[in-house]
Amino acid sequence: MPAAVSRKGKSRAAPVEDSKPEAAMPLGKQLAHTDKKVRDRAIAGLVAFLSQGGDTEGESSSYVRLDDAEMAKLWKGLFYCFWMSDKPLVQQALAADLAELLLQIKPKSASPEDRFEASVAFLEGFWDSIVREWAGIDRLRMDKYYLLMRKYVNATFRLLAREKWEKDAVVAVNRILTKNGGPMTWEDRRVPTSIANHIADIYLDELNKTLALPEVDSQAACPLIAILEPHITLLTRTSTSTVHTRLMSSVFTPLLESLTLASSSIAVERDAERPSKRSKKADSMYAHIVMHSCVGEEGQSERSNPTALRSGLLKRMFEAASNEKAGESNRRKVYQVWREEGGDDDEDEDDE
Repeated sequence: MPAAVSRKGKSRAAPVEDSKPEAAMPLGKQLAHTDKKVRDRAIAGLVAFLSQGGDTEGESSSYVRLDDAEMAKLWKGLFYCFWMSDKPLVQQALAADLAELLLQIKPKSASPEDRFEASVAFLEGFWDSIVREWAGIDRLRMDKYYLLMRKYVNATFRLLAREKWEKDAVVAVNRILTKNGGPMTWEDRRVPTSIANHIADIYLDELNKTLALPEVDSQAACPLIAILEPHITLLTRTSTSTVHTRLMSSVFTPLLESLTLASSSIAVERDAERPSKRSKKADSMYAHIVMHSCVGEEGQSERSNPTALRSGLLKRMFEAASNEKAGESNRRKVYQVWREEGGDDDEDEDDE
């Protein structure tokens, strides 16, 4: 009888103790695995690895950033891990998981500054890898890397919202985009212009989605002109006419139109002057950007009205075009937009 009890006891599954994920770079095949449980374990290990940073002994009380060589090696592995993910659902899930890492990294110091530094370091590694590996992406894989870029742009906006759109945070992200060799640089002609073009295509869409989130809506207003600074700089300094045209058609023209439509007095005046040029899109185009943005260098509790946002954007475009580093052709084009949009009239509008 005791033996039977013993056998019955052995047949029971022993409880599995929850263990902390190992802080290590997971294998690419684990990250791209079709089994979600395997992918989740790999992502958890990667979060722990990134949260630990360069402190391999776990002794530092603050975050120690990975050096550039280590970050490049890490992202080369992640880049080609994503390369090997062939099934659409796995691609979408992995793109979302990799982008979400920006918000999951949490150094043990629990310092908000350390947490943001760790996230920004990983973001910089992402864009560096995109620029470095872009020329090798074949046509069949291009769409999935466009998807990954979209996920990272969205996660970046949510990261900035978590930081309450503070000036230093916005400047840090803008520096990554516009630095020499960055995806939106105007100085390094080795960087493919298709990267900046795609960022322009998705920027307003992803910002509008972010500002529509309940947890973001209740926070400080987004400093719209500061967020658009990389695009404004590139618009006036690029030596490639197609980039200038793309920025106008994807960012500035639709945004100015949205702000015009939201400014009733300006909209009535413009419709009377050029009714054929009114957009076929709904008046709510980029509604959350219009409703939850402000003029200034960082987030504010007060939202700015559409007229003030429009005036501030036109003024900043004019200032950037006036800079000595602006291209002469770009300067003329921006001045023309400024005149057509009534920049000299709007500049004196007060922010309500």
